[in-house]
Amino acid sequence: MTSTDLIDEPNEVLPFEENFVEQAEYIGREKFLLLAAEHPNEASILKKLMGGGAKLLIGPRGCGKSTLMRKAFYRIIEDDADKAVPIYVNFKLALKLEPFYVNGPNASYWFKAWLVLKVIAAVWDTEEQSNNLTLPENFPPKAKITKLIDALEASRADGEIIQQYTIGFLSALVDDLAVENGLKRVVILIDDAAHSFSEKQQEDFFDFFRAIKSRLISPKAAVYPGITSHSASFHVGHDAEQIDAWVKPSGDEYEDFMVSLAQKRFVGTGLDFVSENEEDIRFLAYASFGIPRGFLSMLRSIYNSPESYTTSDGLLNKSKVLRLSRVGRDMSHAVFDSLTAKLPSYESYVRNGSKVYQAILSQIKEYNKGKALEKQGFQFAIKAPIGPDMDKVFGFLQYSGLIMPSGSILKGEKGTFEHYQVHTGDITTENIIVGKRTKSIASFLKVIRAPKHQAWPRLNTASILEAAGIGEKDFVLSLPLCHVCSTPRSNPEARFCSNCGAQLKPSSTYEALVQQNISVLPISKRMETRIKNNSSIRKVRDILIDANKEALLGIPYVGKVRAQIIVGHAEEHVS
Repeated sequence: MTSTDLIDEPNEVLPFEENFVEQAEYIGREKFLLLAAEHPNEASILKKLMGGGAKLLIGPRGCGKSTLMRKAFYRIIEDDADKAVPIYVNFKLALKLEPFYVNGPNASYWFKAWLVLKVIAAVWDTEEQSNNLTLPENFPPKAKITKLIDALEASRADGEIIQQYTIGFLSALVDDLAVENGLKRVVILIDDAAHSFSEKQQEDFFDFFRAIKSRLISPKAAVYPGITSHSASFHVGHDAEQIDAWVKPSGDEYEDFMVSLAQKRFVGTGLDFVSENEEDIRFLAYASFGIPRGFLSMLRSIYNSPESYTTSDGLLNKSKVLRLSRVGRDMSHAVFDSLTAKLPSYESYVRNGSKVYQAILSQIKEYNKGKALEKQGFQFAIKAPIGPDMDKVFGFLQYSGLIMPSGSILKGEKGTFEHYQVHTGDITTENIIVGKRTKSIASFLKVIRAPKHQAWPRLNTASILEAAGIGEKDFVLSLPLCHVCSTPRSNPEARFCSNCGAQLKPSSTYEALVQQNISVLPISKRMETRIKNNSSIRKVRDILIDANKEALLGIPYVGKVRAQIIVGHAEEHVS
């Protein structure tokens, strides 16, 4: 049974489905403020996001970066005592501009114009949500800006019209906005920043980010670990302070944060699963590995089908909870596997990276054999330096939320080791701790909650590769395939296929992703069948171009919330 089967949608529209929406950007302001729990480090993080200076909020998919960004946005709007105004802009669909990088010489020009236009459009959103923000008379009309954005995303922009929308133009607009409203600071909160899988596009973003920073403008950006390429002129620490959004999955603060999140989501549903099953909920929280999106997916499964997860006395069925606990790790593995399509040149790194990860799990399992529960571990250390290939693999694993770095350890003559924790969902599902015959929620919690000791398997790159059955020569960059016969190109400069002779076309990651069947999205088989039987939707592109969700809303048992969830999955697929 896959994780999408575990989160199957019922044949009815449920009244509190919005409570379990996993992505903060799809929840309205009032509902968002009711549902959001307080991050353990929230006060410190929000102070930095709301204050001056450039900041990078970093963490894997689903760890809560958007929630923190939205909280900062609403907090500044509600409390403008220091004369600041927030601009929240989402760059999730930046990959739509990737065809410019494939087909033309002026890609950076078009992309930076798109960035400027997106920020201008976001000012209009702030104006609509703020009671006391006045836009200058010369501020560009919203309809015009929206039209230009749509044209750029469709690769049909008019250069003469676009040319005025430069970083200098944006800075002048913000200056006028500040004068008009007596502002001391404009905080630009950029969500899903640098998420494009085009390296040059990421570098252009950081050039933009660095250029807009000023005495007046304080840019903040949410970015991923492991896959983000900064420009040559951008230096983390000097040009922007990095803030970690990923909650460390340990301790009372973590448990209380996740339990609070669960309680808020079940408010009004008439279902009291949390107080009656608190240890089970805390176990699911640990199994999500500090990634609220995975945790919410588990809670949604319970809400969608409570009778499937409860016993006759109304309590949660322990064996069902253990099976449900794999949902978070399945989501993280799916994110990792998706890199094959999003970064096709790194296909061998993704394929061999899975083997590396399994080898690490096996070595932790071997380390735990024969040890008392409270002495078992789910961390590992690897001797530095690990080498460029392993470094790339570890970056992908961090991006996916499968390993969490926890610092460096100096072991004298033995050298320096980098310390990591692996996904708790894998630790429990793969019987890395406890034992297959004795596993229970209580025993898992005993290991997870045990005081952390200073012993764990110490590995090195060579031992991991040997255990994985691969060598350094197995990490190779893949060249794009021929669009006719799927033969790999003979060299990067090849213009014709060495097998069939066809002229080779430029390769677009965005076009490849949107042409995929909707079966690649994290929706259940039942929902996939329902969509295909009741609409013309077949590819990811069909969902993205359904601007008003008319096709989705015409499908039985798909209301506004489910339609938005499906659109969200499609947008995530190309971001």
